[in-house]
Amino acid sequence: LVCLIPQSRAQSIYKKISPACIEILVGGRLDGSGVIVCPTGLVLTACHVIRKPSKRLEAFSPKVGRKALQLIATNRGSDMALLKLPGGNAPYPALALAKQIPPAGKPVFLLGSPIFRHHLLIRGSIARKTQTYSWYNGGFTNTIPISAIGAPGSSGGPWVNQKGEIIGLQVATVTTSKGHQGVSSAVPLPSIRRFISEKRNVSVSSIQAAVEELWAQPTQLIRKMPSDAKGLLLRQVAKDGVADKAGLRNEDLILKANGKNYTRIEPFIRMMRSMKPGTTLKLEVSSVTGENRRGLSLKTASLD
Repeated sequence: LVCLIPQSRAQSIYKKISPACIEILVGGRLDGSGVIVCPTGLVLTACHVIRKPSKRLEAFSPKVGRKALQLIATNRGSDMALLKLPGGNAPYPALALAKQIPPAGKPVFLLGSPIFRHHLLIRGSIARKTQTYSWYNGGFTNTIPISAIGAPGSSGGPWVNQKGEIIGLQVATVTTSKGHQGVSSAVPLPSIRRFISEKRNVSVSSIQAAVEELWAQPTQLIRKMPSDAKGLLLRQVAKDGVADKAGLRNEDLILKANGKNYTRIEPFIRMMRSMKPGTTLKLEVSSVTGENRRGLSLKTASLD
């Protein structure tokens, strides 16, 4: 199914959303994009864009000019940050949130400043409406996949529907050693709505390691596993993190967590997110070959 958008519609969307879209300067350098979500000057961007607390934060756009930003709250688990423009210049142009995420296949638009190209409108389409989790910058982020390439610099820019309403926030692009793979990751609308409403720091549990599904592994590694292996594979175990200190290693198998077997990433991370940081997590693990099967416990770290 090919969905064609008239050029006039795209131009209308650009004209509507552009005044509320800004560039985020960190220590004077253009590090990402952002969007004003309230006339009082509340700004939403990706948390990884501003994770240099010693550097000054500024907003820049033709409409707003160059102004200092105050950090209000962060949410690493959803890779979002809220900032505030000076109140004396309100009201600011702002974008509204959509009522819902469009269904798969529907066109959406991203406005950002990828690779230092200012205020570019990028077309995409919803690849899947349901949430998944993307691993980058040392943690899992809840996202929806969008068929489009969001190059570096567009992180923190808004994905909007055909009415110019926010349906997601650009945070990552799927890449391999061969480059971009045509899929972007965006923070979904429900997470955005809750964060803007609560305006507070959010911490989630982490084992400071990634997990991958067994069927996603190279054939050579799958051949090493027991034929009846069911679980998740550990990757990117952070040195001196809670998983490392508990004796877990890259390519260990997590066979059970709190007594339950998990074979997909989403249910495992949802279980983790239901636990407060510092909660004890009981694991049953083994080596990738099924040897050295053992039980252990660790206290989850905070992803913040």
